[in-house]
Amino acid sequence: MKTTNATFHLPSSLKSLVYLADEPDEHLYINIANAILCYGEMALPLLKKKMDETADIFLRERLKNLIEDIEWKSVVNKLNQWKEKRQYDLLEPYFILSKYKFPESDWNSIGFQMIMMIEQAEKEIAYNLTPLEQVKILNHIIYDVNKFKGDNRAVEKEEFYYINKLFETHIGNPFSLGMLYCIVAERLNMPIYPIVLPHHFILAFCKETRHFPQLEDVLFYINPFNSGVVLTRKDIRNYLNQLNVKSELKYFEPTKNPRVIKSLFKSMS
Repeated sequence: MKTTNATFHLPSSLKSLVYLADEPDEHLYINIANAILCYGEMALPLLKKKMDETADIFLRERLKNLIEDIEWKSVVNKLNQWKEKRQYDLLEPYFILSKYKFPESDWNSIGFQMIMMIEQAEKEIAYNLTPLEQVKILNHIIYDVNKFKGDNRAVEKEEFYYINKLFETHIGNPFSLGMLYCIVAERLNMPIYPIVLPHHFILAFCKETRHFPQLEDVLFYINPFNSGVVLTRKDIRNYLNQLNVKSELKYFEPTKNPRVIKSLFKSMS
């Protein structure tokens, strides 16, 4: 675990609280822990330094819990800030959740790969092409050039829901590949929107509208887990019938991004 040498900036009261983290009286410790948590991310360098320095299993567990509580609260705050901006791009919250789970991944490399793929698609897609032609080119960039593919083994493993795992292995499940497809489309201003299905994630290519697209705006559907193959409403109904799920309107029209992130988080958990 990495430490920092910037602890001299921290208040002496915080240093004293961390020093008392091994308090044997549980009632007293609860007060100490709550006081540490009030410092938020400011407390992380000192907590991590303390954890590196001690071999005490009991103390390490306490420090680990404090660190996780602070880091998770930071994630929630960042997601709330994203939601309050009401811009609702998918890249920012997807990175926030993935970085929380895998902070040691090479995020600069992942960001660079993402930018390169978007630039590749931007050079190839002409907006005088038909929607189907545009999707065919985007499929080529994602699945042929960059070698991303769906794998059923990735459906059951939590780690494959995160964007870093997708870029490290180029193997994904419906959610991770669907998020990738949507993020690239967002950056290209293509009217492609997510739809959350039970145990699945598909996309809708919609007509350009001033409002959030509804059922009548959908031109066709895309399955990002199966190399971007085009789907019809009948295909979706057949899928739902296989699961004995009622064909509700929400399964045929775009899902707003906050609900997408909520569904993604549930799947990650």
